[in-house]
Amino acid sequence: MTHYDTLEISPKASPEVVRAAYRSLIQRFHPDRRPDDAAAATRAAAITEAYDVLSCLLYTSRCV
Repeated sequence: MTHYDTLEISPKASPEVVRAAYRSLIQRFHPDRRPDDAAAATRAAAITEAYDVLSCLLYTSRCV
């Protein structure tokens, strides 16, 4: 599964679409919204990682 798949977006998505997808998904799967769902916490971590990687690639010329 790619980071694009995790965020449910196309690899050609604009930075605005990436951010909107992240915000929508993290609101649905945030552990504070689903405290008894361990899978939601795992999914939220994957969503955050995907956004971190893609936003680095889209917004900066150098990623660490």
